[in-house]
Amino acid sequence: MATGFAELPQRFAALTREHERVAVVLLDAFGWKFVQRHADHPFLQRLAIEPVASQFPSTTTAHLTTLYSGLPVGEHGLYEWQIYEPAVDGIVLPLPFVDQQGEPLTLDPKTFVPSPTFFEQLEVPATALQPQAIWPSTYSSAALAGASVVPFATFEEAAAQLGTRDGLTYVYWDAIDAAGHRFGPSSAEFDAAALHALDALDEVRDTVIAVTADHGQLDVGEIDYLDALWPPLTEHLRHGPAGSARDCFLHVNDPETVVGELANALGERAEVRLASELFDDPGPRLRARLADVCVLPAPGRMAWLEAYPSRQLRFKGHHGGLTPEESQTWIGIMQA
Repeated sequence: MATGFAELPQRFAALTREHERVAVVLLDAFGWKFVQRHADHPFLQRLAIEPVASQFPSTTTAHLTTLYSGLPVGEHGLYEWQIYEPAVDGIVLPLPFVDQQGEPLTLDPKTFVPSPTFFEQLEVPATALQPQAIWPSTYSSAALAGASVVPFATFEEAAAQLGTRDGLTYVYWDAIDAAGHRFGPSSAEFDAAALHALDALDEVRDTVIAVTADHGQLDVGEIDYLDALWPPLTEHLRHGPAGSARDCFLHVNDPETVVGELANALGERAEVRLASELFDDPGPRLRARLADVCVLPAPGRMAWLEAYPSRQLRFKGHHGGLTPEESQTWIGIMQA
């Protein structure tokens, strides 16, 4: 059985008990499919690589919060880019820490990120290297508590710092995911972003390095507007849609009716499920935020609502669903 992503924080912590210097790198969206695509790269050749099962949904929010808290998504409860937050009784975006209208939230970020964090639980010093475009941030101020945060301008700058400090040094890199969203994961631009990161990491020496990804991506194009396919949907909504166009979560009255009607309207274009069926042992934090119905589009498709315009519908690559391209990831470890 493949390792699950939620097991990785403990594996990283174990490495810090065995080695003086450990580097952990998360390459956003560089999933298992792309490791196989670039398997002949010298850096990947130096790693002992094994597959890892992503959590559902295959999203950055779910996996970064698991890494930063040490808890699976069923316990920490931040499952998607957009979620319902009981404290404001509305849809919010946890990572940018804004509401659905883009206004900053006034909540304590610890509302989202359980403590103690992964970094606070370590027995060694921790440094978190973050792209300067996303640091400082309110979410990260809570999620990275216990680590010394150092912003960087280029990935080469971040890679050059690996192995220079005792303890654990963590790097998050978002450019591969951004290239996939904009151009699609089959594009030359996506491969260029991936190779840029791998080339920089190939220069790292004198440290144990563990590399992973939160999810993959797949190419998308066609959009199914749920409220156009079944207009009564808007009468059932209790809040705007959560999730993303690859895993559209709906807070509705009469979920069984909504599942049946949307399944009939969509046919083979999507799978429609009760959201609770998609999670094993959800804890109170997830249960309080979880929607009632989830629409999982077929490969290559997206699903959303015309009444809620979203820039994600312009994406050429996306993730969040259960296809292997989205949900299979990996870990690679190289000893010093």
